Amino acid sequence: MKLGDLHLDDGVLQGRTTRLRLATVADAPFIHALRRDEARTRFLSAVAPDVQAQADWLAAYKLREAKGSEYYFVIEHGTTPAGTVRLYDYRGDSFSWGSWIIAAGTPPAVAMESALLVYEFAFGELGFRRCHFQVRKGNERVIAFHKRFGAVETGEDDASHDFAYAREGYEAVRARYEKFLPIS
Repeated sequence: MKLGDLHLDDGVLQGRTTRLRLATVADAPFIHALRRDEARTRFLSAVAPDVQAQADWLAAYKLREAKGSEYYFVIEHGTTPAGTVRLYDYRGDSFSWGSWIIAAGTPPAVAMESALLVYEFAFGELGFRRCHFQVRKGNERVIAFHKRFGAVETGEDDASHDFAYAREGYEAVRARYEKFLPIS
């Protein structure tokens, strides 16, 4: 599979064993429960205590999705919901991604495959050249993950580390993770 071969077909990015499906308002109970799991979300922003607030947020998000300015996905292992990830904060040729949560008990390969699907979609189909994102301080596993991919720390504030990642950096390490990419 070449970079650019992955496409959002019928709201789905299909990986090898993992897929990213565009979130809908009907996903609110799953997303809300996942975001209320303190062990999984201690490095993410807090969420309101009621499911309706999540449903309202998703309804507003769907308007941004329709404009192509944001994509929020439910990560599925097979067809079982296993997490979430979001692309947002577009700045020229750069995008950010986050809201990356993987449910407890999910096979570790799902995290790797979901990250690859994000980069394949953003750099390949959407045509971004760069990525910018923040990782909360103390989230050492995620910081190490991004550094293994070649992301470069560009700064920090009291709460977070800032990172940048270029398409060329992804292309340089892509072959190392090929076993997680869809079979062409």
